[in-house]
Amino acid sequence: MKVAVLHGSGDLRLEEAPRPEAGPGDMVVKVEAAGICGTDLHFRHMGPRYPDKPMPLGHEFAGEVVEIGSRVTRFRTGERVAYNSNNSPADMGRGGECGGFSHYVVLRGVDDHIQSLCRVPDNVSYEHAALVEPISVGAHAVNRADPEPGEGVTLFGAGPIGLGIIMTLVERGIDDIVVFDLSASRRERALAVGARAAFDPRENAPEEVLGELRGHGEIWGIPHPRTDIYFEASGAAGLLADIARFCNKGCRIITLAVHREPLMLDGTRIMSKEISLIGSQGYPCEFPEVMEKIATGAIDPEKLISHRFPFERFLEAFEVADDPERSAKVVLQFG
Repeated sequence: MKVAVLHGSGDLRLEEAPRPEAGPGDMVVKVEAAGICGTDLHFRHMGPRYPDKPMPLGHEFAGEVVEIGSRVTRFRTGERVAYNSNNSPADMGRGGECGGFSHYVVLRGVDDHIQSLCRVPDNVSYEHAALVEPISVGAHAVNRADPEPGEGVTLFGAGPIGLGIIMTLVERGIDDIVVFDLSASRRERALAVGARAAFDPRENAPEEVLGELRGHGEIWGIPHPRTDIYFEASGAAGLLADIARFCNKGCRIITLAVHREPLMLDGTRIMSKEISLIGSQGYPCEFPEVMEKIATGAIDPEKLISHRFPFERFLEAFEVADDPERSAKVVLQFG
């Protein structure tokens, strides 16, 4: 079988490997579809998690159970499943034994870790099931923000996670969503999934745009644009400090981007404006909920997909996924 393995910074290879076998408590899944995540792209640039150990990549995937061990009781062959990486000890694609960019993966001790997998309803395709993961990241950020009907939301970063945020907000009845992103194609996609407006922050200063769209509040006689919730999903240097500078009193700022360098924030602004600064990471409990919303049609993962590639063209797919001007979510198909 083929498996994608990272050997060093920029050294990503598609290699031959033996098909894994299930021990008594284990299960083998035949991968049918996988999404390329921003984390995969970060690892490609940084190198393996453990420098002396080549690392199989991939954690957004869905497939069919093809082999179970003699002691497995909670699953059966033929079942359709999606991998829940946030609730799995297997650490797939992040230094564990297997990665989802492979024809087959093995999960050890599955009866003790049934939360590692989520069953896929019959009306949900494998491709869409593989995208439950990034949408769940956005859903968790929305849950952390706890928006109320009528609140104004601003999102920085309309990549796959940002699009998941928009889709979740729209499903919850929030329609005043303003997006900023450098990529024209991602701005268009943000509008397609339900954003009210989308702008290039290099050409349209967020502080000015938000004031024009929503009006201003005043703090000590100084006008500040009204927005109730800010999502920072871009990782842009200095952006959090900039939001804290121009935001209105009492707003919530949800940060879920990876920042490569430490940030400097004005603590006095956080205090005096009574800003709620909220971190959001992963999806502790949202995965099954998002799968159900996809099954009912409340959320449509198809709107995230910009490209599909057969697994044999994996290296080409990775280059496309690493270019935000060309791609949103890139999906690999295993035929």
